[in-house]
Amino acid sequence: MCTVKKAALLLLLLTFCLTVAASAVDFRPRELPVKPDKTIIAPGYSHRHIEVKFADGEDIGLAAEGFPVDRSSQVLKSSEALNVMKSITEAGGAWHRMSPTSEELIDELVKNAENNLNRGIADLNNYFILTVPDGVSAEDWIDQLNSLPEVEIALAQPLPMPLPLPDDYQSRQGYLNDAPDGIGAISAWAETGGNGSGCFGTKICDFEYSWNLDHFDIMASYDELIPDGYTPSDPHLDDNHGTAVLGELASFSNSWGTTGASFGAGLWAAPTHYVTHGWQLGTALLHVLPLVYWQPGAVFLIEQQLAGPNYVGPPSQDGLVPVEWYEPWYDIIVTCIGNGVNVVECAGNGREDLDDAIYATGNGGHWPFLPQNNSGAIIVGAGAVPAAFGGSDVDRSRLWFSNYGSRVDLQGWGEMVVTTGYGWLYSDDGKNYWYDSSFGGTSSAAPNVASAVAILQSVYKEQGDCQPSDIGTALSPDSARAILKATGTPQQSGTYPATENIGPRPNLVAAIAALPPQGCCMSPIRGNVDYDISDVIDISDLVYLVDYMFNSGPAPVCWEEANVDGSGPATPPDEGSDDIDISDLVYLVDYMFTGGPAPVTCP
Repeated sequence: MCTVKKAALLLLLLTFCLTVAASAVDFRPRELPVKPDKTIIAPGYSHRHIEVKFADGEDIGLAAEGFPVDRSSQVLKSSEALNVMKSITEAGGAWHRMSPTSEELIDELVKNAENNLNRGIADLNNYFILTVPDGVSAEDWIDQLNSLPEVEIALAQPLPMPLPLPDDYQSRQGYLNDAPDGIGAISAWAETGGNGSGCFGTKICDFEYSWNLDHFDIMASYDELIPDGYTPSDPHLDDNHGTAVLGELASFSNSWGTTGASFGAGLWAAPTHYVTHGWQLGTALLHVLPLVYWQPGAVFLIEQQLAGPNYVGPPSQDGLVPVEWYEPWYDIIVTCIGNGVNVVECAGNGREDLDDAIYATGNGGHWPFLPQNNSGAIIVGAGAVPAAFGGSDVDRSRLWFSNYGSRVDLQGWGEMVVTTGYGWLYSDDGKNYWYDSSFGGTSSAAPNVASAVAILQSVYKEQGDCQPSDIGTALSPDSARAILKATGTPQQSGTYPATENIGPRPNLVAAIAALPPQGCCMSPIRGNVDYDISDVIDISDLVYLVDYMFNSGPAPVCWEEANVDGSGPATPPDEGSDDIDISDLVYLVDYMFTGGPAPVTCP
């Protein structure tokens, strides 16, 4: 009788769990862009390159004649579609896929991001670049393409904007010091892996241009990461800005010159501007993502900004905004986050309030700065530096040029940064020995934060069992961002109030002390049964546990995560052991749906 009752109870519980699984999944679909009635290419956007996104689910390739066709022969068959494609090609339009990476791998990355983030991700294989010849109206071509139902959106690509450049400031490398003055890098170096070298090296990739990779105080792991068939070019014909960024990140610890905050990290440089193809940040990101997504803790630093709705044209930088304002690049950034890559992004030097209503209107319905559309990237504002280092305002207050708002996560030194390049501090012996005492802007702030992320991930990986066959378990991008924000040194009011948010300055001493326990547990409490990279305890974990217990499904990768109530040893059980049993399932259901107690902490 007891056996019958127990079986009935298990059946009832299983039915309940599966019913909940079917109803509780809150998969967030993509919001499609709104096509304009008529295109007017604004200042800061290209008349030579058009980004064309075909609808998700369409199987688009390039015909032998060079124009897009549907390989399933289901769409792009109307006379209107054929006429548009053929007329553009015959007029000299040149098409190519945005991504040089194989379609199969791109599909895998998109699907992985969807599963981990529980939200729809754009089909990145359906982005194409159309190069417009001289004498042809790009606006007319955009309107023709947008008239086709198969085209989700066609829009002019951004032009490369002036990089967030510095003023002339005094030198000091105080951003390496402990809080409150700096990010605490010097103290972090005393930790195992605290210089970025942990667990066979944490990778940092800088996305921009204007490098001197022959500088004697810098060594990138590769000269540049360039897709096959692409030739990099520098729209500013300069080799200082990127050099200064790399110097902040990883110039050598060699008793002369400067010392990068994360000098032990693996340093990569990925150009984003190419001969013929123009400014292709999306192409660069998708080229590098397959190289690092399997390497825990990797950091992408995006040292770029683009024209927002308030931008009126050069030489002013007013109105420039973070690059994720451009939806194709936002889609790729979300995909990077969903594959476990930490993305650090300049807030921009546009003096913009990103909470302003203008950033929730227009732009085809793409409003990335709203809380519900947070990409997961760390957006970095520029703060004043301490008076002892010649700061122009109250320490950690917003500098006049920095964008701000609730979407900005953290701040770094936005002035007085000593680093490689430019030659204002030292210019003897040729440019390979140049140093600067005046680097600033959100460009100098973002490497502070990127270094802090790399160091935090490196230390966390080293706290685990770091073996050649296991290159370490990293924090999820969300967890790394949350720890740095929660432990940072708070923003202060100066000329501009702290309500104009640029976030706290990282404090690595406090952040390292706040790291969750290592082991196979990925988060402070148990319950991540399916062991996904998001760390989130959700319905997929419950379904995984039910499948294991009742359907001979796969065993949990991390036994600690499945032992939700903490009974028995946190190791795989001997035959007959009951340390993972119905009580864990009931405990997890109670926590998720009836407000019961949280799972016990990881050991």
